[in-house]
Amino acid sequence: MPKQSISYDILIASPSDTAAERDVISECIRDWNSVHAHDGVHCRDVRWELDSVPAFSERSQEIVNKQLVDDADVVIGVFKARLGTATGVSQSGTVEEIERCDKAGKPVMLYFSTGAIPRDHDPKQLQLVKDYQHQIMGRSIYGEFSDPEDLRRKVNRHLSATMARIGRGAPTNKNDLARVFIRSCPGPRSGDVKTVRVSAVIENISPRRKITDYVCTISVPSACLTHSSGLIWGEVRKGEQPNRRWFRLSSTEPGQATILFHGDKLPVFALDLGVDQLRMTGTYLAGDYEGTLADKVIVDAVVEGELLHAERTVADVFANPR
Repeated sequence: MPKQSISYDILIASPSDTAAERDVISECIRDWNSVHAHDGVHCRDVRWELDSVPAFSERSQEIVNKQLVDDADVVIGVFKARLGTATGVSQSGTVEEIERCDKAGKPVMLYFSTGAIPRDHDPKQLQLVKDYQHQIMGRSIYGEFSDPEDLRRKVNRHLSATMARIGRGAPTNKNDLARVFIRSCPGPRSGDVKTVRVSAVIENISPRRKITDYVCTISVPSACLTHSSGLIWGEVRKGEQPNRRWFRLSSTEPGQATILFHGDKLPVFALDLGVDQLRMTGTYLAGDYEGTLADKVIVDAVVEGELLHAERTVADVFANPR
């Protein structure tokens, strides 16, 4: 009889000189699926050259971000002798994908080649790879591989450990029924302060089941809530922790959607956040600007009895509206 399973998207992020390595990683993911075929969990390898579809945008990398990167659950990055082409936002498309997912709190497995350098390599690109490797040394543990088979052995071992940690660890942002995520878009200006409007979104991703019961809580740093002086509808636990505020709504609240069908995306709340005011020294609005950027917007939702969790840093919410 048909069985439902949880599916995780694993993004393979790498420059153009790593085609063989991308194939190896895809094979590792398929091997993992074969071993865990009866566990109710499936991993899908995601590659921009196979899974992106034609579209227009100001930046081609932004298309890839919206179509593939933002929905990825795990990232596996690999570098040989090229870092890639600058995107206007980051050193390369691969680096932008890795850093974007890292800021969103997603697991990142990163590998650098120690094998022979191709004779036709670009010395400038090779130096960029070395510079990036040195740049992330203090905030990451990365793997090194000598050839594709060495990479296979290491990815097989590390992927098993990563998926086991996801399975037994904190709640993820989706299951076989629903997905929760944090949406941000440019908000109205509040005087001299640029804002973003933040919502928690519950999406029904099941083609067979509907959602009729949910409770959603969003938590934000008090310092960046632009309308922080008064009580906001749906607020709970105000004053319990002065540095954070919580808001909660459920399917039983008047005016809330009571049924979500497949493909429905329900935005919950619309909170305007700003950080520019924290740099207004000498005013009552001044505060810890850098600390607030490093803080997080957190969403916890119970959908049909199962807990889902999503979070983004304040810096990511402002830098990457989506």
